Amino acid sequence: MKKIITAVILSIYALSSTAYAAEFTDISGHWAEQTIISLADKGVVNGITAETFKPEGTVTRAEFLKMSMEAAGIETVELRRSECLDANSKDWFGGYLQSALDKGLIPSDMISNYSVDVVSKENSDGTITSKAIYNGAFTGNLPITREEMASLVQIMYQYSLNASTMKDLTEAADLEFTDNDSISSWAFSYVRLAYAQGFIEGMDDGSFSPKATATRAQAAVIISRVLEKIGE
Repeated sequence: MKKIITAVILSIYALSSTAYAAEFTDISGHWAEQTIISLADKGVVNGITAETFKPEGTVTRAEFLKMSMEAAGIETVELRRSECLDANSKDWFGGYLQSALDKGLIPSDMISNYSVDVVSKENSDGTITSKAIYNGAFTGNLPITREEMASLVQIMYQYSLNASTMKDLTEAADLEFTDNDSISSWAFSYVRLAYAQGFIEGMDDGSFSPKATATRAQAAVIISRVLEKIGE
């Protein structure tokens, strides 16, 4: 397990540039300062520049998809041109998106006008080859919301579990946020599970703010908790 976690840590390049936390000038006194320092020292997260982390900056869907998949040890696959929503060969996250879709790891509600077509053909040897063509828009550069972030990280974590470790999945807990009714119906069960695993928490005012844009600091803390959970 230690080897797996080490590989994950070395493979995650969360969000750009190549600085260490000791050089960040904008995280002193921030609530996530120690987590950012720890992850940056391990190479798990990087800064916007050599001196700034921008903890309150936004995280895109593509960036968090990459982070959560790598934290859970989920490998990418080659992007199949013109078969993967709105991604193309110029998109750095194409391999992550293709893999996530093939494994059913992205809620369809996060994809505009989602549909999937299964195309089959008979080979010369009589076998049947099938492939899925995904239609719609993931919009990877869109800032991710807190409920989307909670959903993705929970799905990735569950996918990383096997028959022997599935017993470690904590059952969904009742939410105590003041704005439970604001959580989208498709995301509600994921949020409950992510809360039970200890991946997410509420805001200082007791709300969850599901539609609010997630920050780089929040993403860093969640990824840190996932790595700790997988490493238990």
